Amino acid sequence: MGAGHDGAANELARRLEAQGIEVRVVDYLQMIPFKLGGFVRWSYLFQLQRLAWTYDLTYQALNRGIGVFLFGPVVRIMSLITRRPLRRELRRTRPDAVVSTYPLASLVLGRMRKKRWLRVPVATYLTDFAVHPLWVHPGVDLHLAVSPLSAEAAARRGGRTNIASGPLVGDKFREAVLQREDVRRILGIEPDDRAVLVVAGSWGVGDVQKTVESIARAGERYHPIVVCGRDEKLRESLLARGEGGTVLGWTDDMPGLMAAADALVENAGGLSAMEAFAAGLPVISFQPIAGHGKDNARYMAISGVSAYAHDDDELGHELMRATTPGPERDRMIAAGRALFAGDPADDVVDLASTTKADVLLVPFQSPRGRRRLALAALSLVGVYMMLTVGAHGVSAVGVGVAKPPKNVEDTMYVGVRVDARELRHREVVDAIQDLGVTLVVDGRTAEHAGAHLAELADAGVDIANGGWGKGRTLRWNRAHDDCDKSWNVIAQSSGEKAQEFVPGRALDAFDLIYCRTGQGKQRLVRPNVTFAPEDVPDPEDRRVYLLDGRDRDPVAVAVALADLDARASAAGLTIRPLEELR
Repeated sequence: MGAGHDGAANELARRLEAQGIEVRVVDYLQMIPFKLGGFVRWSYLFQLQRLAWTYDLTYQALNRGIGVFLFGPVVRIMSLITRRPLRRELRRTRPDAVVSTYPLASLVLGRMRKKRWLRVPVATYLTDFAVHPLWVHPGVDLHLAVSPLSAEAAARRGGRTNIASGPLVGDKFREAVLQREDVRRILGIEPDDRAVLVVAGSWGVGDVQKTVESIARAGERYHPIVVCGRDEKLRESLLARGEGGTVLGWTDDMPGLMAAADALVENAGGLSAMEAFAAGLPVISFQPIAGHGKDNARYMAISGVSAYAHDDDELGHELMRATTPGPERDRMIAAGRALFAGDPADDVVDLASTTKADVLLVPFQSPRGRRRLALAALSLVGVYMMLTVGAHGVSAVGVGVAKPPKNVEDTMYVGVRVDARELRHREVVDAIQDLGVTLVVDGRTAEHAGAHLAELADAGVDIANGGWGKGRTLRWNRAHDDCDKSWNVIAQSSGEKAQEFVPGRALDAFDLIYCRTGQGKQRLVRPNVTFAPEDVPDPEDRRVYLLDGRDRDPVAVAVALADLDARASAAGLTIRPLEELR
């Protein structure tokens, strides 16, 4: 899904083509119907960047033997919905072998091979040192690993045939050492400086800022070269902070940068680490990303090809060891280069040579029965219902939503949802200020009445995000507009950052994801009672009330607030804004 998987596939294709073999590289995610492959890629990146703890939790849970039960249904669904485009591709190319560099594709191909749908032999190239159970399938004919330790792990996971064929890295990383002095001069690196190349993958994932700060604390002798990948915001942030060194965005000259550097600091154990092994550059893992990043760091250190620094002190020690010429540095470099003892391309050619002629004529046999398709459809519907209707029910009982603080009594919490017309009405504004309730507005209202909103914010009125004010067909797009887009518009219009999200609809799981982890983190508020100006309820203790005054007579809204205040006083209750919910 990331550049590591694509890079391995492209390098294998290059090597095979150099032997005169016809190769076709296919993106498995593009085979997913309705162009949902892009959503799968986006959700993976979203989870790494905003919900890293959930990714780590999922990764570790699947790593402890329950992956078959949790991931099995997903593989079955993916096998069914991608079977047709896969069959079409196989019949068009009629390959002698299929090689996967992506775990989900490997599992699907392994299942198809085990079911005898797929007659062409399948190989999986394991791009990571750490072999997760979801990387291995007993139906796959051959597992190719980057190290002997990884091949042993694949065998323990149930891999049929497992070979340590080495990393798939281009020859240019071995040849770039001749560019060292030229690149250092271009980057402004002094001869006595120890250049430390900092990478975080093509997406710039991880706490790169903290890594740069930790290198700076290790001493002035180190010159960090930070590659931010395609994350332009990260590059601009680092440049603005002025930590020193060199900060780069996306670059195609990784061989030159590795030739110029004295050590590599990375956080994923992916393609950049493999390229460093080929370039003879010592590798240090620091602040590894959740899930596979932590496991890769551990397994690489166990194999002796890298160092794993757990804190600033260890980072300083490992930087000194990796950048100081001597036996320790030489041993680490030699261990990394020893991984390249074999060639995965040769192993793939050997596998392809076993394919029989009749398989080339009929590479794929379709399973019969419509029941499987019906089950797949029901499973997809079930997942969607869990994220929408199921989340509605969960929020209805108070899970994931803001609640009154403990030990607070004789208190009710009130918000008033208004439109632009009411926001300009003096009686409504005065009533909101006098009662000290929360003003709830949507993003579109904030666009048209920004000045009035800013005036209320300056007066100390609590302003809550009421969503964008216009629906979207896809729930995740709707959640993005309601939580992120609307929050930004309200913040720009009022100068205040809304702390509560109070939509005019039921909450679902997409709201929980966006509002709790987005740029503007907001508490989700689900009112106990939503009422119109003509239906003022009798208030109760520790309840949340929302007066929906949109498209109503502004005078009626002001009267309703006065009526609610009178009823609260009669019941001995104090009215408080929604910002006091927890």
